[in-house]
Amino acid sequence: MKRTIAAILSAAMLVTAAAAAEAPSSWAKSAVDTARNAGIVPEQVDQAYTQSITRADFCALAAAVYRTWEKSGNVKSVEKATVSFSDTKDEDVLLCASLGVVNGVGNGKFAPQQQLTRQQAASMLHRLGNLRKNAKDNVKDRMPHVFADGADIQAWARSDVYWAYNSGVMNGVSGNRFAPNNSYTHEQSIATMLRLYDTKYAEVPSGETAAEYAVVMDDEGGAGARSQMHIENAKGKKLLTDYKATKGTFENVTLLGVWAGVTMENGTKYDVVNLKTGEKLEDYRILVADGEQAGWLCPMDITKVTYGKDYIALADGTKSTATYDRMTNFKDGKAVVNVDGKTICAIDTTGKTLWSMNFAFDRSKMEIRDGAGDRFTVWGNNSAAIIAGGKRIASSSGGLYLNQYSDTYIYSENTGYYALYNFNGRKLTKTYQNAFDEVGQNIYSHWLSNTEYEYIRCDADGTNKVLFRVKPILNGGRPGLLATDGAGVYALPTDEHTITCFDRFGATLGTIKIEDTIDIYYRLSFENGCLRVVDSYPNGKTDAVNALYLPTGEQIS
Repeated sequence: MKRTIAAILSAAMLVTAAAAAEAPSSWAKSAVDTARNAGIVPEQVDQAYTQSITRADFCALAAAVYRTWEKSGNVKSVEKATVSFSDTKDEDVLLCASLGVVNGVGNGKFAPQQQLTRQQAASMLHRLGNLRKNAKDNVKDRMPHVFADGADIQAWARSDVYWAYNSGVMNGVSGNRFAPNNSYTHEQSIATMLRLYDTKYAEVPSGETAAEYAVVMDDEGGAGARSQMHIENAKGKKLLTDYKATKGTFENVTLLGVWAGVTMENGTKYDVVNLKTGEKLEDYRILVADGEQAGWLCPMDITKVTYGKDYIALADGTKSTATYDRMTNFKDGKAVVNVDGKTICAIDTTGKTLWSMNFAFDRSKMEIRDGAGDRFTVWGNNSAAIIAGGKRIASSSGGLYLNQYSDTYIYSENTGYYALYNFNGRKLTKTYQNAFDEVGQNIYSHWLSNTEYEYIRCDADGTNKVLFRVKPILNGGRPGLLATDGAGVYALPTDEHTITCFDRFGATLGTIKIEDTIDIYYRLSFENGCLRVVDSYPNGKTDAVNALYLPTGEQIS
């Protein structure tokens, strides 16, 4: 009898475990139930909810939504194309392809069992949404959102990702990322398809929330006078009004989340204050990096130099209990510190060691340049070396220049002659004369003549292509860092009347035509993913350019 009861209990536990494994995640359960009741979840998708969805199964979802709309007369009149694939005869796939919702992968194939990526899902959702009878095309849905990993979004999917996000069909992931190349699960697919199916389920972004703290300029200074500014909370209340004798007004303010670095007494006094707890670090300053989520609190006393007393600071107001001898600022969650003059190591924002190596660092004889994250260039004794990832990448008595946005460095082979190398020491480009500079992620400019420069894109594997040949207009006729949204979108005047927007892969996103002649006084800058074009010296013009554009070239103000 006991054995029988035990067997029954064991079987019951197995059934319960299997059911739990088949159940949607708690966040998705309501959406899955609602979508199922609406009849838009095919049987093959209504299972294995955390499993990655295939291209064919996402088509099954899309086809179910389209057929439901079609029955209710909620679709536009569309002429369906005749399509076929050599690797599938699936009716849902063929329907979606005939409607232009999805494309094949080339050579007459569809790859039905290939996992769908998030940016592919965004493209399919957008195309399907455009088939709805009352689908509208408005600027709001086309507005860019600057994701932290936006540089990884392909040009063909960029407008689709913006639409899916702005319309509340797809959300980002943690850390303001979109993760465009990640796979998409069954339950995520069902939830987003439900939001597309009926807009009442959409989770439309409410816009940027007000920053908890802000710096307000009182007087920009000038003519020998120092600027004056103060800190306000989200309600507009002036803070630190009782801080020493400042009455809350400072010469400079740096914010790192709830940390505030303030400058006083004609630039001779630096303090750091935690605006939430009131904690003070006198004679310290803030070095902000890593997307303004992590940085260093460093000693700052103009009468002396102090090493080994740097704290890791996080935007939430916490700081490390240990102190460090900082060598680089944080980037991608990593920084390099000097351990004992004989050893250096890379740490993360919690202080955990990521790698260490023997390296005799003597500040009296060496200088750190181009340092960020777990890489830097050290100069000393008429030579230079690049350290990256715990390895000595290159050494030279000539010029070595570590690139900040790419896994490469520029080597001066002879005076005035430069070439690009990867971290394995492989030469990636031919040798260029007079000037060769990194201007964006995997994007470089080099001298052709005194009136012409060439812009190229080159990966760390040596794959490269020419993007533009232009006469430099801005920066006094010399190429400088490209105007960027900070997430892989760039802008460059490519002639006297044209500005081209392109991504880090070298794909053109759009062109902007300017009737006026673009000259050295024009300024390009990005505002929330849109490009601001300003003629900063109109010289009497009543219609001087000051306009905002989408990277596609559409003027919006």
